[in-house]
Amino acid sequence: MGQMTITAYTDENFSSEYKSALELPINPDKVKFTKGIQYAEDKQLGSLNGSNVYARYRPEILYFECLLDMTNALDDDCEKKPVHDVVNDLEQRLYCYNSEGHRPSFVKVQYGDILFFGQLKTLETEYTLFDLDGIPLRAELKVTLTGYCSQKEENKRFPKRSPDVSRMVTLKEGQTLAALCNEVYGDPLLVGEVARFNNLNGYRNVPSGTKILLPMLKK
Repeated sequence: MGQMTITAYTDENFSSEYKSALELPINPDKVKFTKGIQYAEDKQLGSLNGSNVYARYRPEILYFECLLDMTNALDDDCEKKPVHDVVNDLEQRLYCYNSEGHRPSFVKVQYGDILFFGQLKTLETEYTLFDLDGIPLRAELKVTLTGYCSQKEENKRFPKRSPDVSRMVTLKEGQTLAALCNEVYGDPLLVGEVARFNNLNGYRNVPSGTKILLPMLKK
């Protein structure tokens, strides 16, 4: 299967490499994927029950655990790298500030058939064994990454202009609800239905920044 590799990138398109691929000396003991969908409740006034309406896909989550152990004998002792150095290399790619991108790096994880693009959510390092000089010999790593998809790639995967897909949008400054309906559905007269769907008192003077759930409607 090969070793797990982690590469750091400066840009959200994963085209500008910041730190070369780091090959973990020991493969993960556990790998877990989490996928989810966000729904918004469509509950009309006076109704006891509501229905869940699709709003968006949640970012995928990749979690893995890895044990770095310097006490295990290898065929060639020269190949062994200090535990702290491996942790530092990992932090350089996952956690540390990327001076070129002016933010923590975007990362690509490859392991067998797994190809994951994302950014760090949490990195837990627990040192469980030390030598007489206090040098760590063993560390347990727990890494959680949040999937990242650029706006361009997201538009390819989940077209937002389709009236057959419900989604959540934010009303922009100076944008009216009628203008939004015209942009999405091609018909500003659907503004009344959208207002009722969101339990708004009316469709005029809706303040900017308001979250609007756009339902599946036909002209």
